Amino acid sequence: MPDLADDIARLRSEWSLDFARVRRVLVGFADGAPVSELVAASGLPRRDVESITAGLDRRSSVAYVRDAGTHVGLDGPALEARMAELAAGLPPSRWRLDHVPATAQTMARRALYLAETYALDAASVLCLGDHDLTSLAVGSVTPDAELTVVDIDEPILDHIADSAAGLGFPLTAAWADLRLTLPPSLTGTADLVFTDPPYTTEGMRLFLGRALEALRPTGHERLAFCFGTGERHLVKALEVQSLLGELRLALEAMLPGFNHYDGAEAIGARSDLYICRPTKGAKVGEAASAARSRRSRTARIYTRGTAAEEAAAPVIPESTAAAALAAAGDGPLLLVGEGWDTATGDAPVLREGEGSKATAVPLPEYFGRIAAWATAARPGPLPFTGTPVINTWPDHGAATVRTVLLAAPERAVIVSPRRDRPHAEILGSAYDVADVPTGPGGEPAVFLITRHDRPPADAADAVLRHILLRPGAKIVNAWRDGLIADARAAGTTMTKNEARAHIPAERLDPSCRHLRIWELRLAALAQLTREVKESLVL
Repeated sequence: MPDLADDIARLRSEWSLDFARVRRVLVGFADGAPVSELVAASGLPRRDVESITAGLDRRSSVAYVRDAGTHVGLDGPALEARMAELAAGLPPSRWRLDHVPATAQTMARRALYLAETYALDAASVLCLGDHDLTSLAVGSVTPDAELTVVDIDEPILDHIADSAAGLGFPLTAAWADLRLTLPPSLTGTADLVFTDPPYTTEGMRLFLGRALEALRPTGHERLAFCFGTGERHLVKALEVQSLLGELRLALEAMLPGFNHYDGAEAIGARSDLYICRPTKGAKVGEAASAARSRRSRTARIYTRGTAAEEAAAPVIPESTAAAALAAAGDGPLLLVGEGWDTATGDAPVLREGEGSKATAVPLPEYFGRIAAWATAARPGPLPFTGTPVINTWPDHGAATVRTVLLAAPERAVIVSPRRDRPHAEILGSAYDVADVPTGPGGEPAVFLITRHDRPPADAADAVLRHILLRPGAKIVNAWRDGLIADARAAGTTMTKNEARAHIPAERLDPSCRHLRIWELRLAALAQLTREVKESLVL
């Protein structure tokens, strides 16, 4: 029945997540139910029901309508058992990231509730932070959902990506520190965003704001999030309600005590599940403005550790700062991040005796503006001048290698936790990484990054360099163009189709097909390096 199939495809596209309600209308309509019963069954206004059924043939196959778009996945006890097994393999919770694990029953309940309420088959579902493995639960219930996870914690991303591969469904795992930016590849792509953010006002503001950026403006998009507070701190719940108004989010449902945790006793070991819909004026599918980045530049979003709301701003040790500034060499400097001993004002100066003036900029503003520049359709001049001297210590260490991949600088100095040393094996095709002595202590560390101009060692080295130096391109596109450029340099020609044939798409991490080089988790970066080399072995 091609006509009916076309009608259903049109309705699915038009109603997106709310096609679950449309499906109830279609089933009742095929069974001969009157409009009043269709309204009662779906909860849709009479006008919408009449619009949906206009032109449809009641004699259409009931089975065809009932089965349209439905998929069979795990449910009930089987799903809970799977989630318990997957949770057993989780890396240890990170105290400073406010990780408190949800129970396996909660993981299963979330997925079942979302799948029963919304049409997740073929929908794009994004989890902002996923220590509770909600993405894997949704994939187990609705195998045809398009799943994406964003997290700052590399071990969590690895566990989720490896588990999804083992379960047999594709999943995009993107690294991001949401205090800096949402991966631009994900802006305006999600039908449903789920998040269990830090339970602080600034944490909620940040995560909900990023969720709005990620949503696709269809008119049927949803934002689901968790929040809990103790009986003696109800003012925090009031602050969240106020925040929803500020962000122009309408509360569609609030399910008290929906989420249970192994811990979090201060809030009764449970939190509420909120479902919201953006209204007119919400910044759906829009990247954060520079003004918003500036407002959040000093935000402490967690309840514990050096990034807690009440934590003091870091100060780079004097010997470390001196080593970093000396490594930057002569000429104008761009001081990025917190902790520099500078005067106040728009153009702070270095300590007396250190020499020339330097511009200072918060790390979120630097990262956000560079990301917007790199991914613009027609990038203009780089938004900043001067040799960047970037501090990612103590709380943004995971961004260390990404600052290099994103900005593709000729020269940069980075102050970071020593454990986050830029990976020479990943950057080596385009950059030299040198340790800079800092004197006693050794923490934080200083690294000098220099883009080299040595001829590529082989074709793989040339292609990797091409990918590394194009932060605005999706990885497979940069890989394809790198193959074409290498062929041209060798005096031959290669078409785009021929280049694509050299890319082992079936072996690649699914994230490589959707993301940019600096949005990948480190394990996927390492795999990409290996795959490029292996694909070009003669």
